[in-house]
Amino acid sequence: MMRIKTFIFLLNLGIVGILSLFIYFIYTEQQSKTVAVIIENIKKDLQDSSYIASKILNKNNDVYFLRPVLDRKVAKNDLIRGFVLADGNKKLFVSGDVDLKVPENNVKKNINDITLKDLLEKKAFVIPIKFYKQNKQKVYDLYVFLNKDKLKSMFVDLKVKYLVFYFMIISAIFFILNYMVQYYLINPLLRLKLYAEKKDFEPKFIPIKEINDIKNALTQSFKELDTIINNLYKSSITDFLTGLGNKKLLLKEVEKRIKKGQKFCLLFLDLDNFKEINDFYGHSVGDALIIEVANELKNFVKSDEVITRIGGDEFILLLNDCDTIELNKRLNELLKRLDKKWIIRNYELSTSASVGVAIYPHDGKSFDELLKNADIAMYEAKHRGRNKYVIFNTDVKEKISKEYTIKTMLQKAIENEEFELFYQPKLDRNKRVVGCEALIRWIKDGKVVPPGEFIPVAEKSGLIYEIGKWVIEESAKRVQEWESDEILKEISLAFNVSVVQMRREGFLNDVRNIISKIKPNVSNLEIEITESVFIENKQRALHLLELLKRMGFKINLDDFGTGYSSISVLKEFKIDILKIDKSFVDEVLSKEGRVYVKTIIDMSKNLNLLTVAEGVEYQEQFEVLKELGVDYFQGYLFAKPLKKEEFEEFVKKLNTSKF
Repeated sequence: MMRIKTFIFLLNLGIVGILSLFIYFIYTEQQSKTVAVIIENIKKDLQDSSYIASKILNKNNDVYFLRPVLDRKVAKNDLIRGFVLADGNKKLFVSGDVDLKVPENNVKKNINDITLKDLLEKKAFVIPIKFYKQNKQKVYDLYVFLNKDKLKSMFVDLKVKYLVFYFMIISAIFFILNYMVQYYLINPLLRLKLYAEKKDFEPKFIPIKEINDIKNALTQSFKELDTIINNLYKSSITDFLTGLGNKKLLLKEVEKRIKKGQKFCLLFLDLDNFKEINDFYGHSVGDALIIEVANELKNFVKSDEVITRIGGDEFILLLNDCDTIELNKRLNELLKRLDKKWIIRNYELSTSASVGVAIYPHDGKSFDELLKNADIAMYEAKHRGRNKYVIFNTDVKEKISKEYTIKTMLQKAIENEEFELFYQPKLDRNKRVVGCEALIRWIKDGKVVPPGEFIPVAEKSGLIYEIGKWVIEESAKRVQEWESDEILKEISLAFNVSVVQMRREGFLNDVRNIISKIKPNVSNLEIEITESVFIENKQRALHLLELLKRMGFKINLDDFGTGYSSISVLKEFKIDILKIDKSFVDEVLSKEGRVYVKTIIDMSKNLNLLTVAEGVEYQEQFEVLKELGVDYFQGYLFAKPLKKEEFEEFVKKLNTSKF
């Protein structure tokens, strides 16, 4: 691509070439005209001289009468150096330069076709002078010598004049052209270049219309580009769904407050049960709910506070009120605003929020640290039952640290196969063992880690998937192994499945693969679930349990009456066995407690459900529960959870003799 300087150089070179040709043409024309004038004058002088000489000699044969006439010619004409009158080779006289001689050669005889070359190269021009002497025609030769130095000087002067003229014209044209090019072209283009590179302001005046049009087009393009950039920047810091700020804006706002040394609270807010709403009603309903929540949050925050959305149902708020009393007041107001029923596309949706709070600079001095600690506090709020807020402190940190330690140890426990199944016997009314509940135990360094310490961490971390799968495999292996034993082959085995485990998409495929691989008698396998399964996603749970029953599993409902379940749940879901929670068993000896248990048993019988009483510890409880109609019993009255060999020995001993 050609540069402007190169273009100007080539343009000047072209102009110089054209001007040189033009001026050279004028110079040659002028030179030709000058030569023509000189030749014409010389011819005239020669012809005049010839005429006068002939006239004088015809009148007076004395040649010396001719000399004064020729001297006047020489004196009047600077181009004539002198005359020589000769008779053949004999010089008669000289007029002008006395050193002139009769030339022997290089003489021009025909004066009618004199050329510039003749003027500069011929030694002389000869004219015949005819006259009559004594009635006889006589011819003398009149040699005319030109002033060669004068002629050359004339042509040199002409050349110099045209050279000066040439350089003056060239200089003037160069100056004018370069000034005009610089003013009208180069400077506007350079300003336009700087403007295009955003290194200078918009040029105010450009004299050339086309360049001015380019400038206007650039200005319009810049305006459109600025609009696009502004929109892109806005979209880069804005959540597309709610119009709130996103994580990038949050980082900017947090760093701005940190730089100012301003105390503020970072709230990590997560909606409770939002995933289930999304799964059941669809993402469009979920998105509509998020928009409504965002609008509610906009009404909650003050003008100088910030609200952003950083994930599906995760919001971060930056509040200025960090004093304990005011902060607690505002957090309670926030929970109240979000704990309500929302009408979304004719659906009535219930949700709440869990909130974690980190305060700058006490709970963190950087964005990442504040966000991490607020996130920790939020999960603690969920762990405490949801629809709560937790302000980060050292206790929360220590708890999370402990959970992290347990999680790390659990990962190693899975790799090292440190788990073992214990079996809690299940007896009928005659105290014969009819089944058992498989209970996982973690044997760490020869000691049993209580399930209450690691199961919640496993569920929270997702490790429950691997652990739960292992429990199903071991349970299937045990039933398959017992099939070859006449006493044990009738024993049913129940294993627990957590709601987190059932929520996983691949859960059903895992169960199918295990059963297909091990091939146990599935009718002897029971899956124990808790009431929370039904509130997560009712339709999915219904479909899942239906498929499990088709595979041959019995379904046990554990901890009935302690959570959210109701009679409608028992009717809608095809439950086989209802387990009466230990809290009811503990109160069965009281009149009120007896009424509760009796109500549960009567309801179960009406729904054709079998019942199991958990946590039976005393003979009196067993007698009352038996009288009320309970079908099966578990508890320390009969046996604690036993290792495999101990359980098998316990069954064989009990089922082959009287208790």
